[in-house]
Amino acid sequence: MSKMILANLKMYQCTKEEVNNYINKLKGVKNKFIVFPSVIYLEKFIQNNFICGVQNASAHDPGPYTSEISVHALKNIGAKYILLGHSEVRQNMSEDDELINAKIKQALNNKLKVILCIGENLEAYNQSQTKNILKNQILKALKNITEEIIISYEPIWAIGTGKTPTNNEIEDIVSYIKSLFDYDVKVLYGGSVSEQNINQLNLVPNVDGFLIGKAATTPGSLIKIIEVAEK
Repeated sequence: MSKMILANLKMYQCTKEEVNNYINKLKGVKNKFIVFPSVIYLEKFIQNNFICGVQNASAHDPGPYTSEISVHALKNIGAKYILLGHSEVRQNMSEDDELINAKIKQALNNKLKVILCIGENLEAYNQSQTKNILKNQILKALKNITEEIIISYEPIWAIGTGKTPTNNEIEDIVSYIKSLFDYDVKVLYGGSVSEQNINQLNLVPNVDGFLIGKAATTPGSLIKIIEVAEK
């Protein structure tokens, strides 16, 4: 993959027919992106040789934790990546950076590759506090962690809204994020990435890939995004 393409399917796919249709339409490009399906369909994607990640997992070792799913179990099924700190999870499940830190440690201990999502809300953006917010999220989420991870910058105000920062803004923020690490950290961009704006977003020189949400649920749109990102 010239650039990393992550397809976060969230909770959109609810039937076997939807999943089978999706898999059949994307078999030809299955090695060109990483899919993060609903966990109940994870094994189906793995059986069809897709590169798979999970959208979240427990911070605990296997044990008496009703309704939770351990990283150990997900790794055993065949997951390779894990998405942590997504703004929807932070908001809907009240996950804070301390809990995210524990989950990152659990994932790394089980040899999953971590994608840490960070981003600012509209108020912080309007007050020019983006960099302060992102630095704080990184410092807290990665406390006492030295292993390499991947960062996905997703301005909260851009997720699902159709709005995106300018290319210059994205380039500036990505460069800033990279300056906070003592290794060549990969930084992705996410937030209303679509087939309509991928040509423009792909011009940002320092972005290492894209985390795609709703657009990734439509095979044709995802294929278009992959084609552009390969240029």
